[in-house]
Amino acid sequence: MDFRRKCIDAFVNCNEIPDVIDRVSASVVIFSKSCFSSTSCLDKLVRILQCQRKTGQLVVPVFYGISPSNLVVQEHESADRVREWSSALQELKALPAHQYREECSEWELVEEIVKDVCEKFFPTQQIGINTRVMEIEQLLCKQPWGIRRIGIWGMPGIGKTTLAKTVFDQISGGYEASCFIKNFDMAFHEKGLHRLLEEHFGKILKELPRESRNITRSSLPGEKLRKIRTFVVLDDVHNSLVAESFLGGFHWFGPGSLIIITSRDKQVFRHFQINHVYEVQSLNENEALQLFSQCAFGKHIREQNLLELSKEVIDYANGNPLALRCYGRELKGKKLSEIETTFLKLKLRTPNEIHDLFKSSYEALNDNEKNIFLDIACFFEGENVDYVIQLLEGCGFFPHVGIGVLVEKCLMTISENRVKMHRIIQDFGREISNGQTVQIERCRRLWEPRTIRFLLEDAKLETYGDPKATYTHALGTEDIEGIFLDISNLIFDVKPGAFENMLSLRYLKIFCSSYETYFGLRLPKGLESLPYELRLLHWVNYPLQSLPQEFDPCHLVELNLSYSQLHKLWGGTKNLEMLKMVRLCHSQQLNEINDIGKAQNIELIDLQGCSKLQSFPAMGQLQHLRVVNLSGCTEIRSFPEVSPNIEELHLQGTGIRELPISTVNLSPHVKLNRELSNFLTEFPGVSDALNHERLPSVVEAVLSYHHLGKLVCLNMKDCVHLRSLPQMADLESLKVLNLSGCSELDDIQGFPRNLKELYIGGTAVKKLPQLPQSLEVLNAHGCVSLKAIPFGFNHLPRYYTFSGCSALSPQVITKFLAKALADVEGIAREFKQELNESLAFSFSVPSPATKKPTLNLPAGSSATMRLDPSSISTLLGFVIFIEVAISDDYDEAIGFGVRCVRRWKDKEGVSRSLEKTFHCWTPGEGFHKFQKDHLFVFCDLNLHAFSGKGEDPDIFAGLVVFDFFPVNNQEKLLDGSCTVKSCGVYLTRRRPALKSID
Repeated sequence: MDFRRKCIDAFVNCNEIPDVIDRVSASVVIFSKSCFSSTSCLDKLVRILQCQRKTGQLVVPVFYGISPSNLVVQEHESADRVREWSSALQELKALPAHQYREECSEWELVEEIVKDVCEKFFPTQQIGINTRVMEIEQLLCKQPWGIRRIGIWGMPGIGKTTLAKTVFDQISGGYEASCFIKNFDMAFHEKGLHRLLEEHFGKILKELPRESRNITRSSLPGEKLRKIRTFVVLDDVHNSLVAESFLGGFHWFGPGSLIIITSRDKQVFRHFQINHVYEVQSLNENEALQLFSQCAFGKHIREQNLLELSKEVIDYANGNPLALRCYGRELKGKKLSEIETTFLKLKLRTPNEIHDLFKSSYEALNDNEKNIFLDIACFFEGENVDYVIQLLEGCGFFPHVGIGVLVEKCLMTISENRVKMHRIIQDFGREISNGQTVQIERCRRLWEPRTIRFLLEDAKLETYGDPKATYTHALGTEDIEGIFLDISNLIFDVKPGAFENMLSLRYLKIFCSSYETYFGLRLPKGLESLPYELRLLHWVNYPLQSLPQEFDPCHLVELNLSYSQLHKLWGGTKNLEMLKMVRLCHSQQLNEINDIGKAQNIELIDLQGCSKLQSFPAMGQLQHLRVVNLSGCTEIRSFPEVSPNIEELHLQGTGIRELPISTVNLSPHVKLNRELSNFLTEFPGVSDALNHERLPSVVEAVLSYHHLGKLVCLNMKDCVHLRSLPQMADLESLKVLNLSGCSELDDIQGFPRNLKELYIGGTAVKKLPQLPQSLEVLNAHGCVSLKAIPFGFNHLPRYYTFSGCSALSPQVITKFLAKALADVEGIAREFKQELNESLAFSFSVPSPATKKPTLNLPAGSSATMRLDPSSISTLLGFVIFIEVAISDDYDEAIGFGVRCVRRWKDKEGVSRSLEKTFHCWTPGEGFHKFQKDHLFVFCDLNLHAFSGKGEDPDIFAGLVVFDFFPVNNQEKLLDGSCTVKSCGVYLTRRRPALKSID
């Protein structure tokens, strides 16, 4: 039955059909204790192996209740027959086999065998399919009885059709009627509604009229379909209305029916009110390598040079099965040197099979969406989505709608608030942008340095560019809309009229991706003009003292001239109505920016490091201004009244003596950074956030609560004369309190009840008051006087650091650690959803004088685990214990961390490894030198995530080895000064207790 669910005909007993052994494609040979007493069984075994040698028949041995080592033929027949049987058994021993284990059920063994056979029958189609089918089945189980509906969504080539067909093949036998219509829109266009219905439901709907071009629901006898359970799969649906006419709005189908629709457009599912939509994910690294290897080399590869090249292809394809198959076929049979060249060509020109798929998605966009797609593909992949929206809005597009459409059509994604696009889609977009033109000046969007240099350079180049390109300095550059030039390793003179005829230029970005190389564009003859349509002007190291006088920035959204030679922006008054962002940081000759104060819509001004700037324009009327950065502007002595909507104000390193903000009600989320010089003598009425960093004259902080009701962050770092803090319980908005480096501070009265982060490293505090229940971070690194920790809280902080707290007694450490371990499961459960990259908790403390506080850790820097498949379902994560000996040679100024290297072998026997570094303290946190063994505890919920992100789901089949290495902040090994003395890795499960696997 399991084979038939996979559409594989199976015969249980070969005696039922003559010559079946000769005609089948595979034989599953099951060995039991009784099989050797049957001469007919042994004869069939010989015959099966003959077929294997002759026709390549697949043979899968299964040992049930017997070990391969016990395959012995009883010598009760002729010597020739015994010899023949023995030879056959020896051959079978060498084949990959399945062994029945008592800890596994019989149905698990059957599933394992069926999966093995399917993967060998369909080596590329079945890769990664099983887990996805199971997830679809789980979605089905969540739906109530009735007409169940599932959507399968994903980018072109991701495997939607393969997945839907596999599900259909497996479960369609349980329905009275079923149909799978591949490429539904195309089939509907070619055959029409009547023919499609007749083709798939003709036997049931015999009353259908012969000729009808407009079949409506009322004309169809839906009563017959309503009485049966029907399974329908419509593949690759684009037009919702066409699909609705075929499905009859679901009214034709009876209870228990199932409708699956695959589409690359989420709007299709919204039209049908399908709430359960399954997004098909990319193949993980192991699956992608397996698929590409089969397609390109016909085998699993082990050669290092082929592995490296394969991983390059896999990274580019990013787990897209169609791309992996396509590139595999293109590279098949080629030598290593040919493979590298061919792959480079494939990246330059997308193969037609892939190009045509994405082209259909692109052509379904309207003009607004097409422009947004092309701008993102050519220029903005990886940028902050809010930043991209601002620029696109400045161009007259509608990005809030357009970006949403692109996401729903699987042409891009939003991840961590950044615009992300698959490499293949990005390259496809770049091809589409410039079409088939070979004239550089006729391209719309330019990003290749050599082609841009040809257009801008003062002297004609003779050797640059594509030999097909027309190298004449044509004036026809009116079509160019964007130039992004990476000037790493480029030095050349730009002609003064370089941009004169670029009438459509919206984006001009000249940047350097590598600051380790010398770069620069020179303008020895000046610059005559800049385009009127510019929305983005980003020119790093701009070499002139001002922008062209004739430049009209009325459309400009962002002006970024960091590290420029500017003295002033321009002469006269300009229309700055559209301007939202100004970044002139480290323009050390800049001495005037008064015109910026007239930009009524400006949101960000960054003037960091403009050391000659002496004044800053009034900002009180700039209602949209959110961020001002004047850090390092040493000549600025006074500061105007700020906007009421300001969120971030960076003034460290300025000469400002007083801030006139007593009359302003700042936003409750403001972050005011006052890492000021010693000139600052007054700070009246600050109502939201204070940063008195490095103010040695502060002896006692007097906090006026009625002025600080909205205070969110209080940073008193390195106030070395601060001795005490009053009771702060009434500061209900305070979330972050940083007292690090306050070396005289020995008394804290109490903490705000909603405090989340507390930093007291390097203080003289001996005893902490009661900690708030909300606390998540407690960092007391280098608190050498600390002796007591309060224990009257229900949940521990997630991150707590007591490294260098040499006064803590072993009893306190042991008690604290015991409470931490008891709370592991609760922390893991509570934070599992949000902790994709971070630790569930971490803990560091001097090793107690007694033996290990809770566990007897094995000596050495490696820990080994043997994991069985049954542990996966209850596993939450790993708890890692590491004891490190710190010598006199260790310099705390270099920081400290522990690198974890995890090693295992996958199911093919290939050695694999993954690394992760747990950072313990940074160089800036060094307060005291200490030489003592330290214990570090990390709870990681991510180390066990073996599906997705390139990790191997079959890692649990055997041993996993964890190696630990002390490293500095640069992740370089600390070989001599720090040594791992002992370590242990433990599982935390969905059970109350912590359990070790030996």
